[in-house]
Amino acid sequence: MFSKIFLNSKNLINNVNVLEGDAQKPLCVMVKANAYGHGSKEIVSMLKNRIKYFGVSNLQEALEIRDYTKEDIIVFGKCDNYEKCIENDISFIVFSYNHAKTIVSLSKKLKKRAKMHLCVNTGMNRYGVKDKREFIRIIELLEKNKMELVGLYTHFSSLTSDKEYTQAQEKRFKEYCSLLPKNWKTIHHVGGGKSIYANLDADMYRVGIAVYGYGDERLKPVLSLESEVVDIQKVNKGEHIGYLCGFTAQDDMTIATIPLGYGDGLPRKLSNKLSVKIRGENAINCGNICMDAFMVDVTNIKCKIGDRVSILENALNWAPLIESTEYEVLTNLSKFRGERIIK
Repeated sequence: MFSKIFLNSKNLINNVNVLEGDAQKPLCVMVKANAYGHGSKEIVSMLKNRIKYFGVSNLQEALEIRDYTKEDIIVFGKCDNYEKCIENDISFIVFSYNHAKTIVSLSKKLKKRAKMHLCVNTGMNRYGVKDKREFIRIIELLEKNKMELVGLYTHFSSLTSDKEYTQAQEKRFKEYCSLLPKNWKTIHHVGGGKSIYANLDADMYRVGIAVYGYGDERLKPVLSLESEVVDIQKVNKGEHIGYLCGFTAQDDMTIATIPLGYGDGLPRKLSNKLSVKIRGENAINCGNICMDAFMVDVTNIKCKIGDRVSILENALNWAPLIESTEYEVLTNLSKFRGERIIK
């Protein structure tokens, strides 16, 4: 493999230490979308015996990491096979009375208790129970069947932009928490942006992008991306480079080809903007990024085939270039077809 993603284990542990220190409560590390492009198997393996809760979006993601951890895996999206969840000791969310009723019936059929986390819709308006009467019906249903919730949670939509809205959400969540039976050992957990830093009372905090090194100066990016020069071409003045004549040489120049493209998650919007480092010097992309490769100007760089190329060290550098966020930059790399290496 010419292209490689490197995962810095020291940075990952540093980030967990910082977040746990600030939270003073357990963390649920989100490893959905292939751990935000980092590689879910690799991230879970590095956090083995270190983190007690992992969050994913669907059953497939949960099953993919079950072989790598015995800890609690929570599915935060709708599942298409709850029987597999129960059989594989995977926790999941419920978000309505009818949903809970179906799970209770399935649990009784399998003679195995389902690990349910009830979602309360306090203002995100994505999933969850919004009516207290429905909430109470769910509690009564579970009590009648000698079951209880493993978790009760909500998601904050505007932690970094609307303090008043966040406070209203928190108030609603506390009201629901107070309705739980006193003898239940249900954990209350919250997430969404910087939930740790919003003075929100919880038994556990769900954390995503921060674990991977973004959102605080004490946090360090875990992922870096490298490839190598696989070809060098001479281009005459006036010739075009790449698809759709995306770049025209203004002078005679030398270009190097790097075997990485939008098929690997490299945003095509970076075309003619992307800057990489070869032998410590900046080389600018020329022409539209291809599915499997892109070209850079090395006219003034004494490089050769086989030279390593540093492509990405911090997702924040790409975000403004594609008019998006570090989230999209990183999750795009879920498509990466090279090797992921833990260092």
